[in-house]
Amino acid sequence: MNWVSSFFKDHLEAKSLNLLNKIEKKMKLIKFKYVLVFGWMLTMLVGNPVQAENASVNVGVNVGELAPDFEVTNLAGKNFKLSKFRGEKPIYLVFWTTWCSTCKKEIPQFKILQTKLGEKVEILAVNVDSLSWWGSFGSSNDRVKKYAKKYQLNYAIALDDKKKLIELYKVRGTPTQLVIDKKGIIRRRYPLFNEETARILQSVL
Repeated sequence: MNWVSSFFKDHLEAKSLNLLNKIEKKMKLIKFKYVLVFGWMLTMLVGNPVQAENASVNVGVNVGELAPDFEVTNLAGKNFKLSKFRGEKPIYLVFWTTWCSTCKKEIPQFKILQTKLGEKVEILAVNVDSLSWWGSFGSSNDRVKKYAKKYQLNYAIALDDKKKLIELYKVRGTPTQLVIDKKGIIRRRYPLFNEETARILQSVL
């Protein structure tokens, strides 16, 4: 075979190989698209296992009900969305005020709880100074920040100045505390942190 024949042979083989590579890439892309579509359809039909399981549970604020979803920004500037933790971590939700003496007495227990179980339980203390006339004096943000600094609070704190969570969770007094399991179900609603609360909290880890 002379060099001319060899050149055309190599050239044609290169073009054929290039064409095959293009076809292979297109086939892979088509397969990938089909996988995406199939995955989307499967998600629509089956859904999130936790969400599917909770579909038959009533949304409410009592024990055995699905805790209403909400979204707030804590004092550290981090976003907190309740439903984000479903299937991952239980929630210990506390409603409190700066003028509540009982809330103040329970601070040491919450600090210990955060230190020991902070990686396993998401603790959120929602300040509801707006619950009474006390909330009309000064900025809740400044007052709560000073309070948190004074008592060296090591857990997440959020404000409910517009009373949205007060109404959503029907909070009528402080402290009000809820243990919410990984499925988003309320397992305990009680004013105080006691042995029973600790037992239930331990059981949902």
